[in-house]
Amino acid sequence: MISKLKLHNIRGGNKTDLEQKKYTIGVGLSLGNKWFTPENIIEEIKWALEYSKDKVVVYVADSIHAINISVRSRRSIESARRIAFREGEELFSKVKEGLKFLSDEQLNKISFVKWDEIVDGSFTNKLVYLRARYNESGLFQDTIHAIVRNHVSHEDRKFSDDDIHMLGSYIVEELPECANRVPMKGIIVDAYMYPQDNELVAFIERIQKGEVFPEIKEKIMDTEPKVFLEVR
Repeated sequence: MISKLKLHNIRGGNKTDLEQKKYTIGVGLSLGNKWFTPENIIEEIKWALEYSKDKVVVYVADSIHAINISVRSRRSIESARRIAFREGEELFSKVKEGLKFLSDEQLNKISFVKWDEIVDGSFTNKLVYLRARYNESGLFQDTIHAIVRNHVSHEDRKFSDDDIHMLGSYIVEELPECANRVPMKGIIVDAYMYPQDNELVAFIERIQKGEVFPEIKEKIMDTEPKVFLEVR
């Protein structure tokens, strides 16, 4: 069982530790990224099983995907959340069905987690701080707005300033998870896989290192930095 996917880059860690299985790997799924087909996710899981320390956590950013749906489909956030939950459930169902070729031992190493299951009290406290910082005019807000504008610049449609601000709140909501080795159903995830390295990942790494917004690092970093693995 060898995955066709390859490692392209590591941030915050190194290949030797990865090959020695020192990281518990999380397979983070973005519902807004069309790369995440059931077939590609299954390949990711196969790759993670080969390199992860013990368990593999497959987690979906379903509830926060409601932000994207709300902006792009002009729906209420409540309606968008229902759609996002349904999309997450359907994706998990297809992936689980496609994993039936694995042995029981391999299947027992895989844990499926929804976004709201990782948002505990500590996570929430970080979000309270980050949301307040983001809603203040200043460099942190400007930086996130710039990342969002760059991300959507290739699209034909136009986004208002309010749209950009709301889309940027997705980054705020995921920042504690991307930066920290958070527990997911009792499993500490040391590294996460994503198919693209990008401006956002570089920004998070700079926060982890204290190169930008050191006060934010002090408020939200309470573990070793989470390792980023670019795998596709």
